[in-house]
Amino acid sequence: MMERKTVTWLALAFGDITLYSALLVFGVIRRRDALALLGAIVAIVGFALVIVARLQLGDSFTAKAEARALITRGLYSRIRHPVYLFGGLALCGIAICLRSIYFNIYLVITTLGLLWRIRRENRVLRARFGTVYTDHRRQTWF
Repeated sequence: MMERKTVTWLALAFGDITLYSALLVFGVIRRRDALALLGAIVAIVGFALVIVARLQLGDSFTAKAEARALITRGLYSRIRHPVYLFGGLALCGIAICLRSIYFNIYLVITTLGLLWRIRRENRVLRARFGTVYTDHRRQTWF
């Protein structure tokens, strides 16, 4: 049985995905071309991988940077920050689909925020796990 925290996260993620899906549908209907369809496919794949990465993160997921455990299995065995990477991929897919200057501005701001958060998380993980985290960084991408 899933923990309450995981169920809550999935409910919030469902809300985000619902909003982003509405933007995708709008973009595909508005553009009606292969590029819009490509963007929708990229976004859907990104969303699916965000959910997989988040579930693999388990109890280590927190809203603020904490070092509960160093996850090195699943997607985390190859990518240090798959939730951010695939979330960014999904947003890029939406940007391709919509081709809107306003969404592109949102994408840039969001990406800068994610990069700031990644730097903060890296510091917290390095402080907590030391050489184990340094070795993990050498063996993974992003």
